[in-house]
Amino acid sequence: MSLADLASIGSFISGIAVLISLIYVSVQIRQAKMHQQAAISQGRADRIVTMCFQGGDPAVAEAAAKGYAGAADMTETELAQFHYICRGIFYHYEEVFFQHKQGLANAASYASFQAGAKMMFCEPGWRVQWKQQRPRFVPEFAAVKVYISRSFPAEISPATAGPFTVIVGTACCPAQAPTEIL
Repeated sequence: MSLADLASIGSFISGIAVLISLIYVSVQIRQAKMHQQAAISQGRADRIVTMCFQGGDPAVAEAAAKGYAGAADMTETELAQFHYICRGIFYHYEEVFFQHKQGLANAASYASFQAGAKMMFCEPGWRVQWKQQRPRFVPEFAAVKVYISRSFPAEISPATAGPFTVIVGTACCPAQAPTEIL
């Protein structure tokens, strides 16, 4: 066997080693992506569970119930509580929106965001809070939420006085919600 033959065999073996390395890296990247998506899903689930438990806390449950209904008899404290409840949910929705856009959240998570947003915009107090807080969010996300909110008819509700004397949505149910959003 000549030196040229040994060099050819060495080149062939190194080519196979590179191919095996590329396959290994590809598998590792795929696994890392799955782990990242699982971590993102777990974070989303943790946020939702935390929001549910906090919403059921007797210290804020009444503020949440009154706020969603657009009650006129809310105290300043209840208004502040409801404002921050909504802000937390809006930021959660924004996070899901951008994770989906970046390919980090799956279609089921995004569909859940859409369904939740549709249901929430049936609540007059929610619509008021979105109208007040919308400027805090990036335009791309705000446009999606505005699209959702405009999917429901709006009217000036004479029944809402005090802090909720603004344009609010009429009563609706999930069956009346649009089936597709951006």
